[in-house]
Amino acid sequence: MGKYSVNGSAAFDARIDTDMSRIAEAVYASEFSRYWRALVLLGGYGRGEGSPLIGPGGEELPFNDYDLIVVTDSMDPLLKRDLKKLEKKLSEEIGLPVDLYPYLKQKLPKCEFSLLNYEMKYGHRVIRGDKDILDAMPDYPHEGIPLSEGTRLLMNRGKLLLDVKCRLAQPEPLNAEERQCCLKFMSKADLAFGDCALLLHRAYDLSYTVKKERIKTISLSGLKEPHDLVHAYRAAVAFKERTDFQTLENSNVHQRFDETVRRYERVFLWYEQRRLNREFQTPEKYAGNFPNLGKEGSPLKNAVQNLRTFGAGAFPGLFTHPRLRLYAALPLLLTKQADLRRIRPLLNSSQDRFEELCAVFYSLQKRFS
Repeated sequence: MGKYSVNGSAAFDARIDTDMSRIAEAVYASEFSRYWRALVLLGGYGRGEGSPLIGPGGEELPFNDYDLIVVTDSMDPLLKRDLKKLEKKLSEEIGLPVDLYPYLKQKLPKCEFSLLNYEMKYGHRVIRGDKDILDAMPDYPHEGIPLSEGTRLLMNRGKLLLDVKCRLAQPEPLNAEERQCCLKFMSKADLAFGDCALLLHRAYDLSYTVKKERIKTISLSGLKEPHDLVHAYRAAVAFKERTDFQTLENSNVHQRFDETVRRYERVFLWYEQRRLNREFQTPEKYAGNFPNLGKEGSPLKNAVQNLRTFGAGAFPGLFTHPRLRLYAALPLLLTKQADLRRIRPLLNSSQDRFEELCAVFYSLQKRFS
């Protein structure tokens, strides 16, 4: 196992070390660096499970974005703007998207128990600064991740499938980069399906090395074609550990997409049935239960967010988190013949075209993901 990946070479690690040094130098050369307390690498690279992309000549290259947080003592708007400029500059220099998220040090002890924060606390690498900075975050119990986080994960990965659907609906053929992006998004969705099954059984782990073995041992009772989920999950983990698009050269993207969406619908309804202890046989039945799709956030804060976002359209569901609208709408958007009449009230939109409703969904998902 390498420093940044499971199967990556020493040359792969050296490349990422070089990139991290360049990023740290640029961030700490900022006029706002007096506020920095640490620069922290998150995601697959942060926990040592990044994806080496196999190039045409067999070389290993970084593939996914570099996600980093800058723990800071200030959130001055000028500071945020400076980091945005650095993101653009570093992304162009390195050739990969570099995301720099400012995070206020004082807020660390009060971080909500989310899957993102759980992975941030227990699966990160401090590139520069206080090595123990994230110890200030709460101690999240490994077997206590809220099941609503699985629904949130399915929504965010389902959004990627909606991206693919919108692109495949266009008449122009995919270019090589778009094809790779579609395959990547579908693989990410398959990872989410298995992760959610593990969450249901309180068997989730940070490491995919562990999870790909655990997925074979848990019960998937009630899920149609459970072996399909297990096979797709383990294949997605293998693809993540060594990302070689040449092995998928003959893959039919449209057919693969249809299979992934069918798997999404099965897993989504199965997961939500068990999370909410209710029966949902179709996406329409599930959407029909809005706003009674769980409890997230505080009712008062939810009401404020809903009124600011939807105005009078916040009823019903005034006291539920706006995310629940997205949970209800997304499976409908992904169906072959999306019923716009059902989707419009969920998104509080009067748009008549599928593409326009997708734009509304994207806008809300960006705010409430």
